[in-house]
Amino acid sequence: MGKYEGINLIEDSRQQANKHNAKNKFFQEEGINVIRSKLPFGDYALVNDMSILVDTKKDMLEVEMDLTRDHVRFRNEIQNANKCGMGLIILIEEEQQYKNLEDVKARYKIPRWKYSSPTHKKGQLVANFNVETIVKAMQTMQQKYGVLFIFVTKENCGQIIMKILVDYKDKYKCYFDKKLKEIKENGNN
Repeated sequence: MGKYEGINLIEDSRQQANKHNAKNKFFQEEGINVIRSKLPFGDYALVNDMSILVDTKKDMLEVEMDLTRDHVRFRNEIQNANKCGMGLIILIEEEQQYKNLEDVKARYKIPRWKYSSPTHKKGQLVANFNVETIVKAMQTMQQKYGVLFIFVTKENCGQIIMKILVDYKDKYKCYFDKKLKEIKENGNN
């Protein structure tokens, strides 16, 4: 077993089964007790400390959808987590690793279809959005609501979840305590 053996982790019951195999494999190998239950926000939290929540996104395309078509719902979720004194960290799973949002702006390329289909041609863009606009929206949300966006791979996502919730918990708690106080003082919620 591993470093996190015996830790009780809540996985939101709305997480789709068989879509998070790499994370689940890591949790199992580490001896982490995963309890599937509905979380008020995000996808992962510790049973004994829900001050920090981790939400996972399958890629930048999902983030783009959250920031455009689902913007009101996404913003409200972040604001409601803030009102409950909970900090929210968004982990974005991408094959390409990015150091920060400026790096995303400089290097992110919208993926193209790999195969032809009746509705999409091989080589056609999967989506069409302005990366700079999406990064600016992410930066605004970080500044205004304290949410953090971190890029991970599918393979290391489970490990990063545990580092956030266990290893660096105090660091993130300090950040969110300060940020939530600032948000309250500025009336951003």
